[in-house]
Amino acid sequence: MKKIMLMAAVAGTIVTASCNNNPKNNDTDSEMTAGEKLDQTLETLEDHKDHAHATLQEELAKAEEKVNKAKADLDDAIEKGDKKAEENARKTYDEANTLWEKTKATAREAGVKVEEGTNKAVDATKDAAKATGNALDRAYDKTVDATKNAADATGKAIDNAVEKTGEKANKVAKDAEKKVEEMKNR
Repeated sequence: MKKIMLMAAVAGTIVTASCNNNPKNNDTDSEMTAGEKLDQTLETLEDHKDHAHATLQEELAKAEEKVNKAKADLDDAIEKGDKKAEENARKTYDEANTLWEKTKATAREAGVKVEEGTNKAVDATKDAAKATGNALDRAYDKTVDATKNAADATGKAIDNAVEKTGEKANKVAKDAEKKVEEMKNR
């Protein structure tokens, strides 16, 4: 029973640790996308859940095996008619049955807790992925807005430059016309 509780605690710790979003290795050549990280986390959670389930099943099988052995020993003692051996075997059988029932109850509780922990971790991971997606959407929108603003400002600057150049060209042309007129009049 202590092993099952320990396994449930270890599984909970692993599930919690798998949700740590802080990068541990900054010298990698490639970066994971949020979707890839989500997929990896979900796979890891499933692996831990499967491992915890297998461990619980193993503990249940051991407890059941002890009950079956104790039952067989009790049946042998009854068959032989040995009252002292029957009494010891009955005591062992009762202890094995008690252990079996406690193990089943603990396995049920641990299974529920592992399932709840996994579901919470999956939900938290999905929420984090959604928040990351929303942040990317907002960053994209801000980038688009900033690009539009820069394009508008550039367009206005070009328009202003064209207008001033046109004004200057018109002034130069008028001055040239005046000089031509003055030269004709002379």
